[in-house]
Amino acid sequence: MQFFHILPIIESKHLPIIAKPMNILSIKFSNRFSLMLILLVSLLCGAPKPACAHEIHTYAYITNQGDDTVSVIDTAKNTIIRTIQVGKGPVGIAVSAQLQRAYITNVESQEISVINTQTHSVLPSIKIHGSPVGLALSADSAVLYVADWFANKVLAINTQQPQHIRELQVGDAPAGLVVSPNNQWLYISNRDSDDIAVVDTATLSIKKRIKVGAHPFGLTVSSSGKLLVSVNVKEDSVSLIDSKTWRQQKIKVGYHPYCAAISSDEKTLYVSNTQDDSVSVIDLSSHKTIKTIAVGSTPEGISLDPINQRAYVANWGSNNVSVIDTNTHQLIAVIKTGEKSRAFGQFILLPE
Repeated sequence: MQFFHILPIIESKHLPIIAKPMNILSIKFSNRFSLMLILLVSLLCGAPKPACAHEIHTYAYITNQGDDTVSVIDTAKNTIIRTIQVGKGPVGIAVSAQLQRAYITNVESQEISVINTQTHSVLPSIKIHGSPVGLALSADSAVLYVADWFANKVLAINTQQPQHIRELQVGDAPAGLVVSPNNQWLYISNRDSDDIAVVDTATLSIKKRIKVGAHPFGLTVSSSGKLLVSVNVKEDSVSLIDSKTWRQQKIKVGYHPYCAAISSDEKTLYVSNTQDDSVSVIDLSSHKTIKTIAVGSTPEGISLDPINQRAYVANWGSNNVSVIDTNTHQLIAVIKTGEKSRAFGQFILLPE
């Protein structure tokens, strides 16, 4: 069942050696001094690093709605290291390095799958009596927010005690969710109300509604929290919203955009366009599209890996993930995943 899929409207230092010239043949070394000199030269000439040298790993968790799985990608190698069976119809994704967890909305089995990201084992699921789609975690990973598409509400689940759930009625067909970096605001895109609900996370109450373009779906917020972006599917645009003044500017993108991601330096915006099979790259200083990158068929979820400087795009129609170099804006890899890859949400797990 794909009732909510928007098809019809559907991101060595070198040690300097300073010494006076000398005739090394005229110098007699003790055995100990000779050994020390050999060790020093070995170090300066590139001796192998210790086997325990720390490596930073980042992973992408891709929901595959067509075969009820999650593909785990090692983003350093761009290879799938695990395929995990979850509930029926997985769509949304949220990850937490702090909790070592990945959360997945399964709209058909009405539950949230929970994955231990250290062992990649599936933990007991969180049952939802509704149609969970979008997901977002609070900045401190204490609360998991879930958009219930048909019931027009958002759930706030305590991640330590998942039986404790609060509810908030919002607009029509809530989809994308994102939390401000300061943890003060939860933003909700209401697709059929054409607005963004601004929710106070302390009281779980709506403080403001922002009218945006037609059928807002994906949401993203900058690392400083100053810029909120709504992806307006039916209007082929994105709304750039100042989170202080609530002023907004619309920018045209490709045909039926879906999700967006902002670079960590807040200079670039990446937008997936489902019916153009492309990603729009927007310069946020000029508000101009600087490049359009061809990717797989029906690109949906997009997240950025700032460590490896890449953007990952889940392609629902071609069952794969496109990898973009965010320095050159060139497509550098295509990774085969499961059936109907969506990855709706923030799916790159970065180290703490």
